[in-house]
Amino acid sequence: MPPLQLKDYYKTLGVQPSAAMPDIKKAYRALAVKFHPDKNPDNVWSEAQFKEINEAYSVLGDTVKRAKYDDDRWLAGMGSKTSYNDAVTPVWLKNVCVELNNSLAKMDTYRMSQRTLQAYILLILEDAHLGILIQEDNVKINNVIIDELLKATAKLELKYLDAVLKPLMIIAGNNEDAKHQILAYAESRHRDEQRSRMFPYVVLLVTLALCVFMYIYGKM
Repeated sequence: MPPLQLKDYYKTLGVQPSAAMPDIKKAYRALAVKFHPDKNPDNVWSEAQFKEINEAYSVLGDTVKRAKYDDDRWLAGMGSKTSYNDAVTPVWLKNVCVELNNSLAKMDTYRMSQRTLQAYILLILEDAHLGILIQEDNVKINNVIIDELLKATAKLELKYLDAVLKPLMIIAGNNEDAKHQILAYAESRHRDEQRSRMFPYVVLLVTLALCVFMYIYGKM
């Protein structure tokens, strides 16, 4: 769940995102010794550095927290997508979709990279994952995935939407209700886009009408 501006913990510890855990521990220990308050009494800057180092290590030194941070870091456009070791299953994919929306709910959508979000959603919907979902054919889980990813696309501009809807239709398969849901959502988004494009013209026409009315009324 990335904050407004995600900190680069790798930069804090001076290691690469691909660094192995022993290298992260080694870097942390060296920096902790260097900036420890006992070695830098009454040094406000060193104290601040020491806190930043410990914060970074509390995340990168925990494999679960690090994996989550790597995903948030990628979603924030701060680096490439890291690999994962979890077995890909329909349940795993469903959980990824839920977690994506949890993250988006806490992000500043005006600062978010639209292209990066689209790429992340398409990564979830890559062919290998679609194959797993089709093979398992768990309607309940597939419906949750569709629901969650449609919710996530609410943060996407319309020009990035169509590429996401196509694989969602594949997941829907023969589920007519799911297909109808996707198509209805697409139509709704297109109508909203048309309304937003027309809105400035409507405002202009209303403004002109008011000006004409005030002009005529002033002449009476």
